[in-house]
Amino acid sequence: MEAQKSLQTHMEPLLPNSVQIHTTGQAAPPQVSSAREELILLSRKFVGEALACFMVVFTIMAVKINTSTLESDGAASLLALSISGGLATMVTIFTLGHVSGSHINPAVTVAYTLIKHFPLELAPLYVCAQLLGSIIASLLLEVVYGSQWQIALVKRTGTVTQAIVAEGISGFILLFVCSSVATDTRAIGQFAGLAIGATITLNIIIVGPISGGGINPARALGPALASWDFTDVWVYVAGPIVGGILGAAMYWLLRPAEVKKQGTGKDVSIKHVIKAISFRDSSTTSYSTL
Repeated sequence: MEAQKSLQTHMEPLLPNSVQIHTTGQAAPPQVSSAREELILLSRKFVGEALACFMVVFTIMAVKINTSTLESDGAASLLALSISGGLATMVTIFTLGHVSGSHINPAVTVAYTLIKHFPLELAPLYVCAQLLGSIIASLLLEVVYGSQWQIALVKRTGTVTQAIVAEGISGFILLFVCSSVATDTRAIGQFAGLAIGATITLNIIIVGPISGGGINPARALGPALASWDFTDVWVYVAGPIVGGILGAAMYWLLRPAEVKKQGTGKDVSIKHVIKAISFRDSSTTSYSTL
């Protein structure tokens, strides 16, 4: 016991009796450093999601313009567009999936949020990142190819009813597959990019001749905002989102609760970041010598 007391005495800080430390408020808690790390992680997720959507949207629009310029027939153009869309999605998931989850699509974010696979507080941030990536892709597309918005925009050839039903079906299929590989621990996660990319390819082949193969609200909204042409944009927003919600809900009903997989975004909290940073700013420490 005496040895322990002696050790504690030597470990105490050696301060003169005339020196005292006074603090106003509380000292900054350890949460501040973790909040900074969470803020950095949050920024990485935002940039990663914006880049993911940029890569996919720019690729699809560029291929669509190129096939039109080369005067390819309808079948060749559709095949090129579907394969490029699927490959771009697959590459993006493999490249940025571990950074942001690579939702790429607001319909995916909304559906994941509703089935509680993705936190509600991050959903608006992800949607904004996706729209930002799509808008940047559209603006750069105009720089590279000129004002070819009639080709770059998503255009339907069927009726409005046919287009919205087709977009809803594609959204259902996409989110059913996404929910399978992303929310179920029994799925082989390494093949998620391949499965989702193949689904995008099939969806464009199926619905492309009818609705134009939007499938992604950001794909339609980005060039629409850049060109200020909002013709039938609501079809490409409502269709995939409603269909996606139904597809995610369907797999949610089929999946046992015990095999639920942890969702992307659970490791960061906007509320914690704001609270910790605000607390750090309001906390002050003063030192005085008496």
